Amino acid sequence: MSLRIALDCSSAARPESTGVAMYVRRMVEAFARVDREDAFTLVYRFSRIKNRGSFIAPPAANFRSKLMIERLHPIFARRMQVFHGLDARIPGRWMKAKLVVTIHDVYSALQSKDFATQEFREMKDKRYRDLAERADRIVVVSEASRRDVLETLRPDPAKLRVVYEAGGPGFVPQSAEAVAAARRKHGLDRPYLIYVGTVNRRKNLPNMIKAFALARKRAKSDAVFAIAGRVGFGGEEIHHAIDDADARGAVKMLGYVPDSDVAPLYAGAWGLLFATLYEGFGIPVVEAFGCGCPVIGGKDGSVPEIVAGAGLIADPKDVESIAAAIEKILTDEALRASLKTKGLARAKDFSWDKAARSCLGIYRELI
Repeated sequence: MSLRIALDCSSAARPESTGVAMYVRRMVEAFARVDREDAFTLVYRFSRIKNRGSFIAPPAANFRSKLMIERLHPIFARRMQVFHGLDARIPGRWMKAKLVVTIHDVYSALQSKDFATQEFREMKDKRYRDLAERADRIVVVSEASRRDVLETLRPDPAKLRVVYEAGGPGFVPQSAEAVAAARRKHGLDRPYLIYVGTVNRRKNLPNMIKAFALARKRAKSDAVFAIAGRVGFGGEEIHHAIDDADARGAVKMLGYVPDSDVAPLYAGAWGLLFATLYEGFGIPVVEAFGCGCPVIGGKDGSVPEIVAGAGLIADPKDVESIAAAIEKILTDEALRASLKTKGLARAKDFSWDKAARSCLGIYRELI
């Protein structure tokens, strides 16, 4: 029996991709590859109309798009059988479909007071508790995220399903020509470690900058730390950290980098420095693995689960711990080669098509 499925793609309607936006886009692409029978509606909340140029084009004949204003679609509300909020939002009680929601993490919004304003956290708390109560199934993207959702929101455990994310289709080993072109474009003419992601307080970049400056000095290296990402909440602290660590010559802020450049930048890097304070999943880890880039991850959240022995793990709150891992990468060529091989193998364990099939199985549980 074919299903009528609505996917809330509102978080993908933005000109610059975030981790969640990439999740939404890649899930839609995967649904189109693995399912030509069910009817999908890509839904956008009306508030996103200003970004309609970033709406996802229906990728196959069984897909269509729809703008949604709360409570004003009674026929649509009854016609849909499953509504999947791909970024921790579901419609009000007017929606009659079975409700599925993906919660990427609850740490930054609910569990920590350091990464968002009080007003933002109060808004998120109210929304998350509502969806935990009303959703028929809750998709979480790692076992770590599952534990946190259970601890914080206390939903019925039977509602939860772990569905891993993956890297993008272009995150594979790159040609020497592509790597050289990306390095020229971004002015990376020396060995470098790279960070990819939003530049905000949760990402722990001040500690990574301090650790990089320390390890670089110890290793007598001229390597640089390239930071690729748009600046978010707490981003001004990065510039203070660069000054405090006397690291102006050691850190290069790339700003937002288009997806087409990220894969060759991973491939040309000596390592991904990703010792963040918390990740619900950590897509950059899998993408770096897929490009043959060694990884230094943080010990908290999902990253150790995703790395699974294929990279180095450091304590994100301990500058010395991060510096020790960086120094190994800067000085041990054999280690870099070994981690490259392990990472390439680990990347194969993650697949968007597998994630889409898992979600389709969840939908069918409900109908």
